[in-house]
Amino acid sequence: MRLIAPMLATPGAPPEDMDGVWAAEMKYDGFRVLAAAGGSEPPVLWTRNLNVVTSSYPEVAAALAEVFGGRGRIVFDGEIVALAQGRPSFARLQKRANTLHPTTAQRRQVPVTYLPFDVLSADGADLMAAPYLERRAVLSDLGQELRGAGLPVQILPHWLGVEGLVILDAARNSGMEGAVFKRVSSLYLPGQRSRSWRKVLLRTRSSAVVVGWVPGGGVQRNMVGALVLGAYDETGVLRYVGAVGTGFTMAVRRQLKDKLALLERRTSPLGTEPEVAAAAEHGIVRWVEPVIVVDVAYREYLPGGLRHPSFKGQRGDLDPGSITRDAL
Repeated sequence: MRLIAPMLATPGAPPEDMDGVWAAEMKYDGFRVLAAAGGSEPPVLWTRNLNVVTSSYPEVAAALAEVFGGRGRIVFDGEIVALAQGRPSFARLQKRANTLHPTTAQRRQVPVTYLPFDVLSADGADLMAAPYLERRAVLSDLGQELRGAGLPVQILPHWLGVEGLVILDAARNSGMEGAVFKRVSSLYLPGQRSRSWRKVLLRTRSSAVVVGWVPGGGVQRNMVGALVLGAYDETGVLRYVGAVGTGFTMAVRRQLKDKLALLERRTSPLGTEPEVAAAAEHGIVRWVEPVIVVDVAYREYLPGGLRHPSFKGQRGDLDPGSITRDAL
């Protein structure tokens, strides 16, 4: 089947006037995943950069097949999350992030849940040209078939007529990443970043490309001490954006070192010599091919780089070429 690129939200502030214009959804800390089920084909799950990940989440694929296998093709857009005491845990999800065929033990240790928040097709009918509220009504009907089944698929709720600040307070109290506000009249525009969808994050968090690494000191001398990070500018040149040396477990430091050792290169992938010199201030940099994307939380982005960054995890679902400096 043809894989559909997801519609993307634009960063911004919560709408001032919600009533009758905007709906709100919680922003979970997980992986964006689209899923197709039903029809004559088995379920398929894929990421925002169109990588098929069906085998990584077999329990979700099996649940979709069980509930929707006997009807026309349905395409969902949603989020894969790992919950810890009812709250999304991106760190926990990382244990499943790069597993192509999780074992029964891995699935038991880190169960995941798929949270659809949109439906692009139902029973073979294209819904992308229908307004948000119409698609939501269809999604709600589909959700009735999931109720009480105890399956790892749950429809993400939405709210109408609730002030944006109230939504954000609820998101903060629930340990969410933020909230997404969507115009009730918005159509689904695949692959486009639209102002009709507005995301508001409760903390500054972005993705960056790993361009090199610096070995640690002492007991960490055979591990990653810090990652040197980059992002692409408007001309497609890879620029230095800082380095991150905190937020890693010892196991992750070792795993990253093993992975990055296979990607080493003799020269820097950064665009200018001053940026190479800035990166070298962190120590002797071992440059790598810019193919790994990571998430970092930070206080602010300054001309000299990220301020107080902390490593949050790898992002196998993002294309390195899509990581731009203007998103910081």
